[in-house]
Amino acid sequence: MGAENDALWQLDDENGIEKAYCCIASNARDFARFGKLYKQNGKWNGNQILDSAFVQKCVSPKFKESPQYGYGWWIADDIGKKAYFMQGHLGQYVIVIPEDDLIIVRLGHKRGSKEEGKLHRDSYCHF
Repeated sequence: MGAENDALWQLDDENGIEKAYCCIASNARDFARFGKLYKQNGKWNGNQILDSAFVQKCVSPKFKESPQYGYGWWIADDIGKKAYFMQGHLGQYVIVIPEDDLIIVRLGHKRGSKEEGKLHRDSYCHF
């Protein structure tokens, strides 16, 4: 996808394997590329590199009891239009609002606090 810089993918231990659920460190432009790939239903420069059905599963509710989460993407339900986002451990976000042709990247450096009963930490970007 034309990444500008090398990324770091944390391992589960010093000589282990990449963590499948988290912990990729990169820069804002390269994170935005992930948002663009999903906003374009898996297409990159006119080539289908992810199956569009897979992309739609990722950004649609996985469980009836948890409609705010798909596969690796949170689903925003508080802005009156379809939006989905990736959330990092240290306040990073990649937010996609397809209707507005908008991708927002927020980098972070520390983990916000979380109130009991809330899904997101106080660094959550409310729309």
